[in-house]
Amino acid sequence: EPGRKVDRQPDDVVTLEQAVSGEEVVRPDGRKLLLVATRVKELGEVCGLDDAFGKLLSRGDSILHRRFAPLCESAAPVPEDMVFMDIETCGLSNVPLFLIGAMVWHQGGFEVRQYLARTYAEEAAVIGAFADTCRGRRVLVTFNGKSFDLPFIRTRAIATGVPFGTDAAHLDLLHESRRVWRDVLPDCRLQTLESRVCGRDRHDDIPGAEIGDAYHAFVRSGNARQIAQILQHNVLDLVTLADIMIRL
Repeated sequence: EPGRKVDRQPDDVVTLEQAVSGEEVVRPDGRKLLLVATRVKELGEVCGLDDAFGKLLSRGDSILHRRFAPLCESAAPVPEDMVFMDIETCGLSNVPLFLIGAMVWHQGGFEVRQYLARTYAEEAAVIGAFADTCRGRRVLVTFNGKSFDLPFIRTRAIATGVPFGTDAAHLDLLHESRRVWRDVLPDCRLQTLESRVCGRDRHDDIPGAEIGDAYHAFVRSGNARQIAQILQHNVLDLVTLADIMIRL
């Protein structure tokens, strides 16, 4: 699992350094955050995803190519054009944003870059790091990002005084999935698609409704036991987006 270094009993106190393998990043303004990078090829759950995505996008007659081409406009789409994004927050509105996961194409395959705020004060650095990742990329891919993730980031950017903007075209896979599967599946929740369309079920996953409380508990106590679970949850959300795309 990404970032996991130890497997302790629930009552053990685990430091962040023990729980995750990341590196501290100091931004030009002096603000800090933790970066956790994971190569998707290292994840057994999605074996072959990089190759399948790259091959389909390069084929001019594929659905994937035809869907991305209008978004890229001036030139044929390539994997480096895209950034997949998913966020983790402490609630639904007017609360801190503590994790932004961005999946990009790097050195011939997908890499997940997770920007983690170790304290509430590092939220601004997380937003700034994601803004840098978006710069120069032509397509932003999310799941319900038009209604939730992107407006949330913009609101928190204003609250923390961080310049944030992107010219990338936005492809929201919730709408795409409803168009394709709404009459086939009981619902189009991400984990329903992951199970019924991608053929993968999660194990030892932290429920999304518990993530905010788990982060607050970490900030209060310093016990990072659940942080690795949150990072894994976020990674699986991101790789599922790319997996869904090659199955549309």
